[in-house]
Amino acid sequence: MAESTTFERICDIIRDNGGTADMELTPETKLADAGLDSLATVEAVIACEDEFDIEIETDSNPETVGEFVELVESLMEN
Repeated sequence: MAESTTFERICDIIRDNGGTADMELTPETKLADAGLDSLATVEAVIACEDEFDIEIETDSNPETVGEFVELVESLMEN
């Protein structure tokens, strides 16, 4: 089985926390449109930290799925 991309893994986390299991997400999808309110966003951040073994700064504020993926990928490179 092929390994999931970072984008796919983050989309799964967003869907799990946003309650939008059937929603198609694109890099341009706003996190709010994906069902993430402030609490769900925090839960998604924590889930990504655990999934990717990174630490996301509390002042990071991505607005779209693409920005969230870029943030995670940049932290994975460090």
